Amino acid sequence: MFAKFMLATLTALTLSPMVQAAQYPWYEVEIYIFERQAQTDEHWPDSPLALKTTNALDLLTPQVASDITGVSMAMGDCGNNSWNTLGSASSDTHSGTQPQQPCHGLGSAQTLVMPKIMPVDVHPKDERSANLQTAVLEGADKARFGEMMSKLQRQAGVQSLLHITWRQEMKPRRQAQPLHLFAGQDFSSRFQANGLPISEQPLNQGSFNGFDNLMSPEKPAAVWQFDGLLNIYLSHYLYVETRFNLRQPGQKSISVEGLPATVMPYLFSIPMEQNRRIRSTEIHYFDHPAMGMMLQVRRIRQPDGAEQQEPESQEAEDDQPQTPAADEPPATNGTPPQH
Repeated sequence: MFAKFMLATLTALTLSPMVQAAQYPWYEVEIYIFERQAQTDEHWPDSPLALKTTNALDLLTPQVASDITGVSMAMGDCGNNSWNTLGSASSDTHSGTQPQQPCHGLGSAQTLVMPKIMPVDVHPKDERSANLQTAVLEGADKARFGEMMSKLQRQAGVQSLLHITWRQEMKPRRQAQPLHLFAGQDFSSRFQANGLPISEQPLNQGSFNGFDNLMSPEKPAAVWQFDGLLNIYLSHYLYVETRFNLRQPGQKSISVEGLPATVMPYLFSIPMEQNRRIRSTEIHYFDHPAMGMMLQVRRIRQPDGAEQQEPESQEAEDDQPQTPAADEPPATNGTPPQH
């Protein structure tokens, strides 16, 4: 009897990782985010929405960042204007001379430079960089929004920001990881994250034509035109949560105690915070006076050996695997906003 108990226990322990890995269904997600440049009487808060990106997935950086590790290593000792990298310093055990230590561990670190303007369509450079285990960026062949995007782009004042397609494990809310999305231009050379302008300072004349300043540790973090978190999870139904900031440059009158008000450049931050229950296969429009998002979540064939998670209510039958006819258009939740 004891032997049977031990065998059952060992079997459960052996299979538990497999069951855990196959517990959650996979879905394909496509989004298109755009800015709507139009006059509005809306008043926005002074501070942008706080974004906790520690646990967020980043599908974009591996595809758009330029790796300049080789260039930085060739620079050798960077002196006071050291390069902003991660890692630990390496040593040369094969040389008879004392090795030159790369600044901030460039021997084992990866030095990345982000573009000043993000591409609208982001596709994987290779399979390895696209795979984050629980989410995988997909290529242009999986996208379906081309025609609808063209119609929206013909509207006056619409500026495309981001269009990507990926597949992900759809977990419960407490276990779901949000996706960190950013797009448009980087305002960090002109504005701080709080919207205030950056004081113009001359380049360090001792730098390598300003190149060291560009890569110095003091280089401010990116302040993207669009920056936010998108969380999609499955809890009887599919839910979508958005926590977006859209930044627009302008001018603001700022008062300091004891001094007259001063009109200065200011980077306004416009929030878009929504939580909506959705159905798979339908195209959903998340509308806002200054921006919009088109989203579709599509049930896909599960990986080999994965268990299908059955919906727990009758209304969730829309999330069962479906095979629409080749000429059948996807269902649409509402119509594209007309402005």
